[in-house]
Amino acid sequence: MLRPACPTDAAAIADLVAMADPLSIGGLTGLDDPAAAMAAYRALVQGAAGIASHLHARVFEQDGRVIGVAVAYPGRLVTADDIPAEARVTDAADFYLDNVAVFPEHRGRGIARHLILATEAAATVDGFPAVSLIVDERNRGAFTVYDRLGYAVSGRAVVRGEVFHRMRKPLPAGAGR
Repeated sequence: MLRPACPTDAAAIADLVAMADPLSIGGLTGLDDPAAAMAAYRALVQGAAGIASHLHARVFEQDGRVIGVAVAYPGRLVTADDIPAEARVTDAADFYLDNVAVFPEHRGRGIARHLILATEAAATVDGFPAVSLIVDERNRGAFTVYDRLGYAVSGRAVVRGEVFHRMRKPLPAGAGR
């Protein structure tokens, strides 16, 4: 079952995000100690403010357990004039798909696809012109999923010294706002 995340999903969301991008937890919390960073990140997810808030997540639940997550929010939340062009992950006007993760034992069943399509639907209703994301250039599996769903490479971004494809998918006009 696909649903909006709630504060009680914080532990599962943190585990999924850490699995998909371990460096993001420390980056968002500013903490080097992994245990302290995870605890702080769970608190951010439980809260109602900031990009890590559960309010920006959709989860896929099976048998009462969260097994997948998509974290997405307006690009304006992560764009600023002081961010170097090569590090920009999205445009302010786009809806930014920050993270999609599914526990390994549940992969290959279309859960990530459902999470991505739900993100696109929400962005369309809210009137965003496109959904954008970054994907590690070495992550061919994720790149293939996004490519099959209609995302096209729109540039490159260098984040934490790693090179990513910027990908973007225009959304139907006229819905929402």
